[in-house]
Amino acid sequence: MFKGINAIEFSKRFKTNEDCYRYLMSIKWNKDFECSRCGCKESHKGRLFYYRRCKGCSYDESVTANTVFHGVKMPMLKAFHMLFRITSKKKGMSTIELGTEVGVQQKTAWLFKRKVQAAMKKDKDDKLDGNVEVDETLIGGYSTFKGRSTETKEALFVAVEVLPDGRTGNIALQHIESFKADELKYAIKGHVSADALIKTDAHRSYQKLAKELKNITISYSEKGTAMEALHKQIMQFKNWLRGTHHHCSSEYLFAYTSEYEYRFNRRNKRKNLFNDILVRMMHQIPHPYNYLKTLCVYNT
Repeated sequence: MFKGINAIEFSKRFKTNEDCYRYLMSIKWNKDFECSRCGCKESHKGRLFYYRRCKGCSYDESVTANTVFHGVKMPMLKAFHMLFRITSKKKGMSTIELGTEVGVQQKTAWLFKRKVQAAMKKDKDDKLDGNVEVDETLIGGYSTFKGRSTETKEALFVAVEVLPDGRTGNIALQHIESFKADELKYAIKGHVSADALIKTDAHRSYQKLAKELKNITISYSEKGTAMEALHKQIMQFKNWLRGTHHHCSSEYLFAYTSEYEYRFNRRNKRKNLFNDILVRMMHQIPHPYNYLKTLCVYNT
C-alpha cells in the first residue's frame, strides 16, 4: 500500500502505466479471483498482463472492469497523478489546476474529479453521535433578496460533533431545498444518530422539531458564540469553496459537500487518503457521465 503525500516518493513508485495497473491488480485480486459473469474462481493469464481469463466461461476481464476506472479516457498514470494531487493537497485542487498540472483538458479533469467526489460519499450508517450541534446556512454570493431567501442562494444543513474536551469531531453537510421543519428533520435523521444529544438555535423549525424529537435542546445563538464549533465549520467551508474552487453551481453543491466532509473527517489520516480512495473506486460500479447526472438529480 502506498502511504504518504510526498510527490517525489509517489513519482518513484508510479513511473509507468504498468505500475498503476499492477497496483490496481493488488487491490482487485489481492485475495481471490472471481469471474463477474459466472462466479468461477479459477483463471489464467488474459490477453494483457492486467487481464484475467476465466477458466469457466473464458471471459477476459480487465482489472478496471466493473470499477470507477472503467471508461476513463486518459492514460492510467495521468489518472493516478490526478488522484494523488486531489488527495495530497490539504484543500484539494480546482479542475483547472488539475488539468494544467497533469496535461489534460479541463473537461477531462472535471469529469474525473466528479468520479472521485462520488467515491468520497460516506456510508449511510456512518452517523454523528454524542454531543452534536446542528444549524443551517446559505451558500452564494451577494443577493438583493433580504432575509433567509433561497431565491438566489442554496440552503445547507450543517452538523458538528463536539467532543468532551471541546475539540471538534466529525461533521456532516447536506444540500437542502429549504429551512422547513420536515426538510431539517430528514437531514437530522440521515446524518445524526438517534442517541445523540442535539443542540440547535431557536429557529422556529427547530422549535417545532423539539416537540417531536426529545433529544433536541434549543439554545439561543447569541451571534454564533453559543455554537462556536459549528459556526467555525460553516465559515471554513465557505472559505474553502471561494479560495480553492472559486465557483460551485447549485446542481453540484452536493459533490463539494461530500469532498469537504470526507477531507475533514479524515484530517488525521491524510497519508492514507490516496490508497483509501483507490480502494473505494475499485469497489464501486462505473461512474459514466449519465450516472453522475443521475446522482446530481437525486441529490438536488
